[in-house]
Amino acid sequence: MKNIIILTLLLVFATASSCQQIAQKRSLTQADYLKKSKKQKTAAWILAGAGTAGLIVTTVADAGQAVGGGLTTLFSLGTVEPEYKSYTVPYLLNAACVISGIYLFIASSKNKKKAKAASVFINMEKAPVLQQTVFSNQSFPVLGLKISL
Repeated sequence: MKNIIILTLLLVFATASSCQQIAQKRSLTQADYLKKSKKQKTAAWILAGAGTAGLIVTTVADAGQAVGGGLTTLFSLGTVEPEYKSYTVPYLLNAACVISGIYLFIASSKNKKKAKAASVFINMEKAPVLQQTVFSNQSFPVLGLKISL
């Protein structure tokens, strides 16, 4: 039993480990931020519009149900009680759509500001350096400042 557990653990650790390097994430450029901002703004308009339209339709349906129930009670002289359908779930879903749209509008404006803001970066660059009679590439740190005008 001990050997089975040890072998199982070894197999689990062998499958979980990998010998390849993980690629580094590249930093987002101004064009990437602007593209992301545009996609977020489009999704925000779709969500906010669909949520608003859904809220209007749900409100109209709820009001129609209330008026119809009131008329049924009036014409039956109180002998028939109408059954009311609950519209809580549609109200919540449509409100969630509107709130998501508002959140995406805020995120879109933040990404647009990031694209237009000044950025500072540090890179390692190589340059040919003459050492005695041979050119060799030497690495040195570079500090840069990017200001959008």
